[in-house]
Amino acid sequence: MAVSRRTGWIAAGLLARLLMMAVLLMSVRFVLANYIHWDHTQGVYKLQSYTYVVASAVVGTAGSVLQIPVAIYLLCKSKRAIPSAMILDISMHANIAISLVLASGVGAGFGATNDVMRYVRAGEWDGRQEEKQAIVNYLNRAIIPVVFLLVGMVLSICATVVSARLRARATNDSEGGV
Repeated sequence: MAVSRRTGWIAAGLLARLLMMAVLLMSVRFVLANYIHWDHTQGVYKLQSYTYVVASAVVGTAGSVLQIPVAIYLLCKSKRAIPSAMILDISMHANIAISLVLASGVGAGFGATNDVMRYVRAGEWDGRQEEKQAIVNYLNRAIIPVVFLLVGMVLSICATVVSARLRARATNDSEGGV
């Protein structure tokens, strides 16, 4: 019975990582697809925070890609032996680092969008109203990838919980506890 529970936890962690990869890749795609068509701009409307959103999503995806083989290895090995505590330590600490990077990306994306949106709506506008509306629409669309990044962060936290649970279970099993 304990083996099937452990296998279930490992499978849940693998599923969370796979879903996290899909959501983070969608976030990157939506950030890169969001733009304004103006002849006189060269991308000056884009914020560095959105570049950080993309970077954090790429880091989260890369970390997840690196951990998927470990999860598959643990899934295959869990039926025969207790997983190594060192592998679970590395996985747990990597999940914590990925969760922190994703959380900072979510904060940067939401914060920048909110601040610029407040400035655009409240400030005096020297240009045409179509330009102001285009920027507002751009900023409204910029929320979508940040929401996907938020979902990826939640899935990363779920993978962290699974890793911590498996680590505690492996420590308990190696000490002879029940």
